[in-house]
Amino acid sequence: MIWLIISELGSEKWDLVPSTGCSQYNYYNPQKDDNNSILYTPFTQFYREVLKGNFVIGATSLASTGSGSITISGIPAGSTIVKAFLFWAEEDANNASSGNFNGHPITGIKIAEDCTSCWGTPRNALFYRDVTSYVSGNGTYSLTSFPPLACAFGADGLEGVTLIVIYCNPSEIKRTITIYTGDYEQPVCNGPSFSWTHTNFTATNPVVDAKYSISIGNGQNFGESSAEYVYLNSNLITSDVDGLTGPNGPCSNGSLWDAFTGSATSWIPANATSATFSINNAAGSDCWHPVLSVLSVSSVDNETYSCVTPVDIEEKLKEPQIKVYNNIVEISSNYDFKIYSLNGRIIGYYKSGFYKTKLNKGVYIMIYENKTKKFIVD
Repeated sequence: MIWLIISELGSEKWDLVPSTGCSQYNYYNPQKDDNNSILYTPFTQFYREVLKGNFVIGATSLASTGSGSITISGIPAGSTIVKAFLFWAEEDANNASSGNFNGHPITGIKIAEDCTSCWGTPRNALFYRDVTSYVSGNGTYSLTSFPPLACAFGADGLEGVTLIVIYCNPSEIKRTITIYTGDYEQPVCNGPSFSWTHTNFTATNPVVDAKYSISIGNGQNFGESSAEYVYLNSNLITSDVDGLTGPNGPCSNGSLWDAFTGSATSWIPANATSATFSINNAAGSDCWHPVLSVLSVSSVDNETYSCVTPVDIEEKLKEPQIKVYNNIVEISSNYDFKIYSLNGRIIGYYKSGFYKTKLNKGVYIMIYENKTKKFIVD
């Protein structure tokens, strides 16, 4: 929203007088709600994973209709989907938001908020939902029945949606992926400049690969100067937060959603343990608010997730299966095998197949294909 401020001495009231676009009036207590509670939500780590893989994103505005679709691409063949998170921001009047993701009803979990982005609602808010079970990989995912945002004072509805998909693939390098969430509206409720820092990673030396993504709500184009700056480690990501992630919004001057994604390989120093996102709304004539940032960096951190490949699964299925019921042992094996007691005494030689036998209590060793498998009868 674009605005002009008329202040009253001795009063905390701000009257926001529209010069164009949607109506906006009477915003009270910057950075506070009607109960005098501070709304601004600092950015904190939402998720961290260390794996051989990366993240991809898809984004769209839902402001005009509450429906649309997101296309995910760039996931290599043979990858495992580790996590998929859907994030959306809304001018919020009722602390609730829901819709359908690819035909599945979902209800948002609110994780951040700040004062309204000059729309006249009590707040704007960031919601999310874990949609991992509904994401299979590359493809187009539908979004329906979310609340659209009318071009009217006090309207409750969505700005935009970002889908983050994290995948694992054994052919990829190891990366640490961090997701941070928060909500910082400016320049009315808070100052025009703000920064937050991603931590909990140690970059390789040299940095082989790094990637960023940042999602920002309520960007519109009122003809203001290109002085809406977003940075990563002081490197310029953009100077225009104009609602560039389509389709166009209800006021026909931008989609109210921006999702900027790109390479940060040259922006992360070797052995780095942190990276800082920052904004500076020097133009000062449009209210917008960052809510989500993602960073992946080639790292030396210990893996928190190990990829499971089709080959791993196939080999696992080939391994002998042993079940023990009291002193009855059932063994199913695709290989010839031997069984020894723990003191080295041979119990028997067996051809591949299924066997059911009785053994005394103790520890036994099965040997097959130059591999060993220990089991206990108790």
